Amino acid sequence: MVKAGRPIPGNEHNLPTPAKRLDRGDTGPPGPRGVRGEEGGIGRPGKLGPQGLEGPKGEKGAPGQKGSQGSEGIGGGGAVYVRWGRTSCDEGSGTVTVYSGMAGGAWYSHKGGGSNYQCLPADPEWGWHKDGLQNSRETYMYGAEYEIAADSPYDANTIHDRNVPCAVCHNPSRRTQLMIPARKTCPGGWTREYGGYLMTGHHDHSRTEFVCMDGGPEVLPGGEGDQDGALFYVVEARCGSLPCPPYVEGRELTCVVCTV
Repeated sequence: MVKAGRPIPGNEHNLPTPAKRLDRGDTGPPGPRGVRGEEGGIGRPGKLGPQGLEGPKGEKGAPGQKGSQGSEGIGGGGAVYVRWGRTSCDEGSGTVTVYSGMAGGAWYSHKGGGSNYQCLPADPEWGWHKDGLQNSRETYMYGAEYEIAADSPYDANTIHDRNVPCAVCHNPSRRTQLMIPARKTCPGGWTREYGGYLMTGHHDHSRTEFVCMDGGPEVLPGGEGDQDGALFYVVEARCGSLPCPPYVEGRELTCVVCTV
């Protein structure tokens, strides 16, 4: 027995003696499931993952409903052509006369100048000008006359040596125009604008273009004299490289202007 007042050996400072540590026991069975807590708020978005592989192409969908036709624009296309030999267009078919005037071109025997006929307006507008002929630096525009023989599809007594009118025509509902030589009718699906006979310059003169002269030609007033200028002659077929038949030697060629 330790006497009172004497320190315990090894504990000279009289510190409290620690309790002896017990061994850890076995894990007990799980307790009952607790009550579910409240749902938390939306967390911050995570990092963008890598792009996945492209999926297979889906089947073609059914066509949508046809839309309504838009309003017709102004000057947005259409068929444009010249009606040679007439002062206006046939406006009963939706065609309008853009302007009317007179046929013109180079002098029939000149080697230079333009080779195509022009439909000159009756009301020209002028820019810079110097009146009088500048012979060394200019070329010329002349009016045009019919040159009609006695044996012709046209009446020489009424139109020979007379000045030739023309009209520029526009049909906004058509897309294009076509002049067909040696035909009086248009292909299927095309609309006949007018018809007549093929005309151009004389074979012994300077070259010009072939045009379809209206079958019922008009004349311009005040052009009764034989003043020449650009001239229109009826075109006849010549056999050889042109097969006969179907063509016939010396027969006058018809023509037709068609639109679609």
